[in-house]
Amino acid sequence: MAVQPADGTMRTERPGFLLDLITGADTDLGSVQRLAEAGAPALAGSADCAALLIRPGGPPVIAGNSTAAEALATSEDRNGDGPLTHAVSTSELVKVDRTTSARWQAYRRRLSASGFGAALALPLDLEDRTSCALLFLVRGTTGLTPDLVAEARWFAEVAAQSMKLALEVRSVRSAGDNLKTVLESRTSIDVACGVIMAQNSCTYAEAFSRLAGASRQRNLKVRSVAENVVKSLAAGSPAARPDPPAPA
Repeated sequence: MAVQPADGTMRTERPGFLLDLITGADTDLGSVQRLAEAGAPALAGSADCAALLIRPGGPPVIAGNSTAAEALATSEDRNGDGPLTHAVSTSELVKVDRTTSARWQAYRRRLSASGFGAALALPLDLEDRTSCALLFLVRGTTGLTPDLVAEARWFAEVAAQSMKLALEVRSVRSAGDNLKTVLESRTSIDVACGVIMAQNSCTYAEAFSRLAGASRQRNLKVRSVAENVVKSLAAGSPAARPDPPAPA
């Protein structure tokens, strides 16, 4: 089915298409790398592709389908300018070619030195505070034809949905790992408290207080003290009784 986007160009809609940015990608860098590798052939093999992901509190994540694409994208940090970082910060599409404004002349020289004739940066709509953008780098003098721009826009829409899914899945996995750690920690503490309760005929609250006091005195986490108690019990030796808290 043919659809007409806001820029007036015609392209073919491909419903149901989604990029797999999770399989084999254990980190954000892995997903960004897969995104860049998928972006290059999306423009009929006429462009290289790089991608930039920025998450709150973390460093920028950059990847490219070629050494030249990744190097050019990374150079934007050193030079303080470039269409990729501009697209991320402003959510605007940026075109750099022979008709570009004076603002991008310095970047265009770096572009030419890397063997490319034009660049197209498109932001991905990820919502929240996470930002991502794609950089398509076209070789030769073909430039950014309307068909190439339309194809890049379509791919950016797909990429946005795919990256959202990848980040959500990774977030769920991380939450699951954290929950597992918490539960394992809680199990060790509960068992240790049970040992202390049996040895001292005390309540759970009193047993935990002993663990906490030993934790402060020995500068260890409560979980570590609890694991030592459990290990000594499993070894068949008398469990080491946590020292009571020092008098205030």
